[in-house]
Parts: sequence; structure tokens; C-alpha cells
Amino acid sequence: MTDTNHSFVTNTMSQDNTTQPPRFRVALLYTVFFLSGVAGLGYQMAWSRMFTVGLGHEMPSVLAVVAAFFGGLALGSWLLDGPVSRSERPGRWYVWLEVLIGAWGFASIFLIGWFNELAQQLIGVDPSPARHWAVAFGVPLVALLPATTAMGATLPAMDRFVSPLVPGGRCIGGLYASNTAGAVVGTLGSAFVIMPIAGFHTTVALLASVNLLCGLAVLFMRQPCRDQETQPPLAAVSHTPPWRIGVTVFFTGLLGIGYEALGVRVMSQVLENTVYSFAAVLSVYLLGTAIGAALYQWLGKRVGFESLLGYLLWGLSTACMVGTLLLRFAQPVYARARKDYFGDSLYGVMGGEMVVAVMVFFLPTVLMGGTFSHLVQAARREGGGVGRAAAVNTLGAAFAPLIFGVLLLPWLGAKWSLVIVSLGYLPLIPTKARAPWMLQAVPVLLVLALPANLQVVTKYPEDKLIDYREGVMAAVAVVRERDGHLSLRVNNRFQMGNTRGVLDESLQAHIPLLLHPDPQNALFLGLGSGITFYTAAYHPGVEAHGVELVPEVVEAMQYFQPNNLPADSVRRLKIMTADARRYVRATTKRYDVIVADLFHPGRDGAGFLYTREHFEAVRACMAPGGLICQWLPLYQLDEPTLKMIIRTFLEVFPHTRAYIVDFKIIHPMLGLVATQDPFDYPPDWFERRVRDDTLRRVLKGVLVHNGFRFFGSYLAGTQQLGDFAGQGPVNTDDHPLVMYTAPRFTSRMDATVYGRLGVMLDQCETKIDGLIASSDSAETQDFVARLDRYTEARDVFIRGFFAAAAGDEQLAVDRFIQSAALSEDFVVGYAHCLEIAQRQAQANPEFSRMVLRRLAEACPDRPEARQQLQQLFGE
Repeated sequence: MTDTNHSFVTNTMSQDNTTQPPRFRVALLYTVFFLSGVAGLGYQMAWSRMFTVGLGHEMPSVLAVVAAFFGGLALGSWLLDGPVSRSERPGRWYVWLEVLIGAWGFASIFLIGWFNELAQQLIGVDPSPARHWAVAFGVPLVALLPATTAMGATLPAMDRFVSPLVPGGRCIGGLYASNTAGAVVGTLGSAFVIMPIAGFHTTVALLASVNLLCGLAVLFMRQPCRDQETQPPLAAVSHTPPWRIGVTVFFTGLLGIGYEALGVRVMSQVLENTVYSFAAVLSVYLLGTAIGAALYQWLGKRVGFESLLGYLLWGLSTACMVGTLLLRFAQPVYARARKDYFGDSLYGVMGGEMVVAVMVFFLPTVLMGGTFSHLVQAARREGGGVGRAAAVNTLGAAFAPLIFGVLLLPWLGAKWSLVIVSLGYLPLIPTKARAPWMLQAVPVLLVLALPANLQVVTKYPEDKLIDYREGVMAAVAVVRERDGHLSLRVNNRFQMGNTRGVLDESLQAHIPLLLHPDPQNALFLGLGSGITFYTAAYHPGVEAHGVELVPEVVEAMQYFQPNNLPADSVRRLKIMTADARRYVRATTKRYDVIVADLFHPGRDGAGFLYTREHFEAVRACMAPGGLICQWLPLYQLDEPTLKMIIRTFLEVFPHTRAYIVDFKIIHPMLGLVATQDPFDYPPDWFERRVRDDTLRRVLKGVLVHNGFRFFGSYLAGTQQLGDFAGQGPVNTDDHPLVMYTAPRFTSRMDATVYGRLGVMLDQCETKIDGLIASSDSAETQDFVARLDRYTEARDVFIRGFFAAAAGDEQLAVDRFIQSAALSEDFVVGYAHCLEIAQRQAQANPEFSRMVLRRLAEACPDRPEARQQLQQLFGE
């Protein structure tokens, strides 16, 4: 113990027993600050999602909300630092700060919705970048300012309250560690427990109650005497001028969050990118920071200021460079962790993601936590300093996503942006604390060990990477696969289109457009490869607008020609880069047909595209007599989530029918098609709608050559869908259950792609009389009877693929032949049997002969099976 510390203890002990530094009180205050940290990060998780409901998921909105949160913290830390530090009763300051946070937390439940409406009006449909950024930053800043300002001042207030109770008044590291450890709990607790169970409003209310509890706990604690603070601040024995400390604390905040933002972007090409992924990675980042602050509190006083700062900054530079180097191993490490240790459960996926995050983030964040505590402790003065240092650090953090995520990443790429972050710590090292040049050269030399780039694209050796773009929002790749087909991938985890599925992607536009009697304009939400959107060009007189969130996806569409058409060759088609939710709320245009693409339900944020409020906004965009088609990826939904989406859709659109596209269950999709009023179709509807020769030729190219194939996609009506969905919760903006339930299924490696389609076939009886307008005419009755047999054959055919997927080849063939026999119009079944026989003729001639013989017996009126039998085997 130093002489000064000994004098401090002696002086305080000489008063009376009640003034002895009580460890219990310090522990209680640390616990209060821990709970405050729980609430603080919980708020950030909830508020950011509540604002994206209105502001959208475009990069200006996402980054501006984060910057607004940091901006409020910085403002509060700066403005209230002096008054709090000079106050004789900092405990009372802390009480009122927590009360204000809690009170505004309750108020935000009601206010954020109003602010979202205001922001949507101010942003408009097609805002300039400056206007978009200004509104997206200004509205959350104002809306949250009372709470975030108060949050920013809690550190200096708690420091002044605790410092007289600890030897030397040195407590920044301990306080920061406890608060950040609370943030870890707030992150995991809100993302994995509270928000999935209770929704955002209830979560915020619970967090606000925690703030009030923190204020109440401190209210009844006796204020320690200010004259106990006899230990001079660390900066008093330092030769580093205050301005230099300020510059260092600013850039460490900038570089620290820059490293986080860039690291998360690279890892997004490996991890699942669900709402849980971000929480898992952020919790590791915060945990490392808390451990670093705690280690500094324990060990930091043993080393001089400049020397320790030099070690920390050099260590940060080296650790960040090592973390960047380890990013190249993120994919195999994650795959190995999932396969060999954690498995497919939600918490298994989280464990694998945390392993990768620890590998990249843990050591750098430990040093970040120590560095922040060291600098803020050094900035402490009698009249303040802690708050202002924290404010400058937070201000740097607020600029980091813009500088590194928006400016440097698209320009230099992830690798060189991370190199700038890593080496950026070296110039901050104090001159007197410079390590030998050989040590300083270590981070620089590590640059030579880095890979050529940090692109992560999963592909076979025969596949070829055609294009790769590191955009502001995502990394977009176009891959030519070994069979010659092109695939569009976003962050390597989400396939947004594939030329192998041209038929299905085209039908996603043809079906809803043909179900409308005379569409003049159409809106497509989500474009992917553009195949679905550009299909609208084949429909005479249709003007189509397409909305795509990721700009690089739009740029990559050129590689999918001629499967789509170039935008400049079709004046009736227009693409807009915008958030789909924000667009449908802002536009005043009304559309005859609205097609919502296959939104990946497990992707973070996509659950908001299946909420009741979003469907209501889409309904408001429908012209009189219009219809909407929402495509659902059955292969990415479990049964409860599928039923919840259907239930939510039916609540907004009571006149809904379901259609399917892929009879071969490669990627089964369900289309929910809703009209404003009940609508039945005459038997000759297809012939009426398809009068244009070009359109007729295009439809034959995707195997839609008559009304039986077109209406043969019909699966269920409103009554059947309602019975299937049953009673239960719906997906709402406040409680987007899809966002939390879908990832539990999409990450499973053992799930079949066809299971939900099988359940729907079992539970939803296809009733043609609910689709075709009733009539006593022989023509109508004949059409209904034939279409009834067609859909029955279709279901048997699909079940044949279920059997094939389960490995029962004989049962599969039995069902394929049965489907061909059930309906002469269902030519798909007959053609597939011929294909099987042709494919097996060399490898298994007896099996091939058996298939053809049975097919000829089942369909005696068709000659193709006998002809192929003669051609292959001379029979």
C-alpha cells in the first residue's frame, strides 16, 4: 500500500465506525450499476428495432439510429460532467438520472410510434441521401434525447458517489466492468428471453422498472463525505497533456467500434445472420470489454500512466491484426464447432457463433476495456473529466460506422479497412512509451500474413466466382456453379436467385398477374436476380415497379441476362433501391397487383415483412379490385411459424387462396393470393387472359399451356387455410414472433425441405368448386371435374417425391405412375416417368423396362411409353 493510500485509510478510520469504507455499500453500488447496464443495452436492442419499423432497414436508417443513441450519450456525458462532479450530493444526481431514464423509457413506448410516423412523412418515397440521413439521425436523437442524455451522465455521477468509498478514489475500471457486464446480460436476456416472450413494449417497460429500482436503491444510501477524496488523480502524475488524452480517447472509441463493425461484416458471411447472431457476437464483444476493465481495476495502478498506455495501444494494434488474420479461419471453425460440439439447436448455433466471435474479438476487447478505463481514470479532475472523456470516446464511436462501414469498406474492402483500424493505434502511443522498433514492427509485419482478401464464398472447386461486391449493407456474390447455372448470394448465407429455378421464379410473377382480370401496374417487393420482376415485361400493358433493399443486388442483375431483361430496354419497368416496409407506407401510388418475394424469414429483420401492420400498409397500396401475392419459402419455415404467418395474413386479408409452384419439391413455395372481395374464375379464364402471342409462347416455355396447368397450382381456399392455421398468436410490429421462431428452424441441418408442404396436403383439401365460378353448363362441370382429377394427380405426384426423398424408390415410381393414370391432363407425371426410364436404361435396364411397361398399361391411350420401350429395348 502506498503512503497516500495508507493516509487515506487512517484518516477515514479515525472518524467513527459508520464512516469506515463499507465493502457492502461498494458492492451494492456496483450491483446497481450492473443493473443499469442491463437496462441500457436492453434499451438499445429494443429501441433500435422499434425505430427500424418506421425508418426501415436501409443503411442510413440503421446507422443513424446507432449514431443518435451514441450522440445522446455523448451529449449527456459532456454537458452534465461538470455539474455532477462539483455537486456535494452526486448520489442525488444519480437517483434523478435513473428516474429520468425510467420515466422516458415508459414514455418511449407511446412516443416512438408517433416519431416513426413523422419520420416517414419527412423522408418520403425517394429522398436524397442528405435528407434521408438527416431525418433518420435527427428523429431518433430527439425522441431518445432525455433518456440517452441521462444515461451518458450516470458514469460520472456513480464515480463521484463511489470514489470516496474506495482507496484512492480509483473506481472507473470497476464501475465500467460492472456496467458492461450488465450490458452482456441485457443483450442476451433481451434477445433470447424477454423480447421473444413479451415483445418490445413490455421489454422496455421492464427495463424502465429496472432503472426506477436502481434510483430507489441509491436514494436510501447515505452520501459519503467529499473530503475523503485525498488521492490525486492519475493524470496529476502523468506527463501527458489533457488534449493528448482527449485525442487518444476519441480515436480509441473510433477504432474500437470500427473494428467491431468491420469484424461483424466479415463474420456475417459465416454466421447465420439471425436476430440471435448479432446478440451472440455483441455479448462476446462486451464481455471482453468488461473483463479488460476489471483487470485494469485490479492491476492497472501498478504501472505508470504512459508506460501502461503504450503497452495497451501496442497490444491493441497487434491483437486487432491477429483477429483480422483469424477471420480467414472463421468458416471452418464455425462449421467444426457446429458439427462436432454444439449441434443444430438454437443454443448450439449460438455456441458456434460465440466461438468465432471469441476468436476474433475477445483479446482485442479485453485490451479495449483496459484502455478506456485507463484513459478515463487519467482524465479525472476535481471538477470533472470523467464524463467529458467518456463523451469524447462515445463521439468517436458514433462516427465509426459511417467512416468504416459506409466510406472505407466499399472503397478499400474489409481487409484493408481492418488494417487501417489495427495500425491506427500505433500513432497514439506516447512518445516516451514507445516500444523497441522491433516490437512496433510486429503489427506491420502481420499485414504480410493476411490473405489476399476476406471474401467468404462457399463453392465447389469447379464453381467460378463471377462477381463479388462488398457493399455498405452486404457482400453480394455471383457464382457460376459446376452445372453452368448462376446463383446470387448475399453474405454467402442467403441465395437470392438461381438460373436453375427460372421456371419457378417466372411463375411467381405469372400466377398473380394472370389472376387479375386486367392489371395495369404492379409492385414487386424484393427482386433478387430480377427474374420474377422482369417477367412482368411479357404481360402487355403492365407497368411494374420493383423495390430492392441492397444496391449491390440490383447491380448484379446484369449477370442473369437473358433470363431477365435489362431495365433500360423496358420502359414500363422501374427499379427503386429502398426498404419495402418504408416504401409501401410512403408511396401514394396504388397498384393492381403486389407481389412480395420470398423473404428469408430467419434473416435478421425479415420477420417485420410478415407482420400484421406491414400487411395493412400493403393493403392500403392496393387499387380497387387489386390483389396481393405473398410468397412463402416452405423449406425455411417450421409448421408453427407457417401457421402464424397464414393466420396473420388472413386477419388482414380475409379473402385469400393458396397456390404452389414447384411440383417437384426442390424448393417448395406457397403463394398467399388475396383479393379485396371474393372472386371466382370462369373455366375459360386462362384463354381470356392469354391472348398475346408472345405471352402465350413464354407461358408454354414454363410449362403453363392451358387452364388446367394454371389453376392446377391452386391448393386451398380461405376456409381451408383458416382451419389449417387455427387459433394462436399473430406476428406484429411490437411482437415479431417470426423473427425469433424462424431461426430455430432455418439453422437445422436435419430438416427436410418438403415437410410443411406434406402437412398442408394432409390438412388442406383442395376444393375446386370454391375457385371456379359455379354454373350448370356442361362445359363448366366438365372443366371442374377434370381440374379436380388434375389436382388429385398433382398431390399423388408430389407424394412420390416425398417417397423418393425418403429413399423408397419403388413407392415413388408407384405414385408417379398413379398420377399419370389419374389425369390425362396432368402430363407432368407421365413425362417424369419417361425421364426416369431413360435415365435408368443403362445402369438398371430391368427397372427401366418395368417403369415403361407399367406406364403403358396405366395410360393405354398414350403411345410414348410403348415407343420408348421399343426404342430402348426392342419390345
